[in-house]
Amino acid sequence: MSEENAEVIDNAQAVADAIERPENVPEKFWDNETKSVKHDSVLESYNNLESRFGAFTGAPEAYEFSLSEELAEKGINLDLENPLITKFQEMAKESNMSQDMANQLVNMFVEGQYADVLGAQEAEESRVAEEMSKLGDNAQQRLSNIENWARANLNKEQAEGLAEMATTAASVQAIEALIAKSRNAPMNNEEMNNVSQISQQEIQALQFAKDDNGNRRMATDPEYRKMVQEKMAQAFPGENIQTVG
Repeated sequence: MSEENAEVIDNAQAVADAIERPENVPEKFWDNETKSVKHDSVLESYNNLESRFGAFTGAPEAYEFSLSEELAEKGINLDLENPLITKFQEMAKESNMSQDMANQLVNMFVEGQYADVLGAQEAEESRVAEEMSKLGDNAQQRLSNIENWARANLNKEQAEGLAEMATTAASVQAIEALIAKSRNAPMNNEEMNNVSQISQQEIQALQFAKDDNGNRRMATDPEYRKMVQEKMAQAFPGENIQTVG
């Protein structure tokens, strides 16, 4: 295993270890290895508890679930097609669970899933922040440079794919190296003949050209804007020139 791969694995493990149990999740319901809520344990524990307080005194013909105001305010929707919800309804019906108790357990399940999602998001944000810190204070500018180059030289799908790759310091540095090599690579005679000799004044004229309606084409015509950006890249290779549009 290379030192870089070992470092990535160590960083990922460090981020995972940093995830803490949410305050509203009891320790007995938290799996510290997977950093997630033990949903099976939650259901089993509450089934045992509520059976002592009359929670299994009559199941409705059909369960109707609704989320608490707290969950609804967070923009969470209940997916009744979720296989776990479907299975739970079957189990609740067989055990003669009341409507109220079933709804409480569904809310607990959704809240646990929400906590899992938040934990995963926080872990990813922490990982990305750590990787960007390795790039220095101009990390965001370096990412913007890659994005601008991709828009000028790749189609939409390719540009999106490149952006998805630029999530670690090592991948950003690799992409920057490839871009630099592509700009500095020698051209054959056919390529040299295809590159139009265009001055900066001519590019500025293209940037401020207007369409028949008096609007700047750079602002209204994506294909035209891409053409101008490509001409700039050809005329001034290796320079970080921003188009106006």
